[in-house]
Amino acid sequence: MTTRLIAQFFDQRLQPTGLKNTQFTLLVVLRQHAPVSITRLAELLGMDRTTLTRNIRILKKDGLIEEQSADDARVRLLTLSEGGETLVTKATPYWRQAQAEFLKRFGDDRWHALKQELTDINYVVS
Repeated sequence: MTTRLIAQFFDQRLQPTGLKNTQFTLLVVLRQHAPVSITRLAELLGMDRTTLTRNIRILKKDGLIEEQSADDARVRLLTLSEGGETLVTKATPYWRQAQAEFLKRFGDDRWHALKQELTDINYVVS
C-alpha cells in the first residue's frame, strides 16, 4: 500500500508531462546508459525483462525510445529519441519538485533512516 501511495504522489506531480514515475525513471536510466540492451536495462532497473519490454513498447510507440542493431544481430540496443530527451528535460523539474516536497513532508532524517533500512533489506534478500 505504501509503495502505491508513493507512486501516486509522484505520478500526480509528473501529470503535466504525461509520464508516470516508472516511465520517467526508465527514461532517465536509459539516458544515462544508452545505448543499452533490454537485458542490461532490466538489470539496472531491477525489473524482469517481460515487464520492461511492455513498458518499452509503449514508450517506443510514443516515439520516446529508439532501437538500433548491435554487433550481435540477436541484441537490440535502446536509446532515447530526440522527443524522449526533450520530455526528460521537461519532466526533470517536476520530479525534483516532487522529491523536495516529499522530503519536506517526510523529513531528511527519516528519509536517510528509511533508505538505510531498505539497503539492509536488499542485502538480506539478495
